[in-house]
Amino acid sequence: METNLAQWSLILLCFSMAGSFGGGLYEHIVLTPIWSASPPSSFAIIQRGTGVPLQRFWIPVHAAITGFILWTLFLTWNDMTVRRLLLIALASYVAMRVWSGLFFIREMLAFQKIPLDSAPSVQLSARVARWMYWLSIG
Repeated sequence: METNLAQWSLILLCFSMAGSFGGGLYEHIVLTPIWSASPPSSFAIIQRGTGVPLQRFWIPVHAAITGFILWTLFLTWNDMTVRRLLLIALASYVAMRVWSGLFFIREMLAFQKIPLDSAPSVQLSARVARWMYWLSIG
């Protein structure tokens, strides 16, 4: 029973990670070129009420990943190989979340609050360019 539960937990973790990968790919290929095209008017695609509700996707996906990785780690703790791989995955995931939280998420939340009818500025264009630069190398 425990092995079966551990396998299902790992399968659900993989599905959650696949959802995150697919969502990130969609956001990168489809949404990012649209919202970064001519800020602030192009921010309509990411703003509440007029655009894609990013938080409705990302919060549950990351909650699922966090929950399933911890649950799978708990269920497989006695298997040294699986434990080591899951701890590496957890450390990598935490590093990615910290990096995202320190820059990408904060900036995206700020972009979502900028009025669409405000005048374009050099500073805003520079912030968007910086976001795009870090996205391209991250």
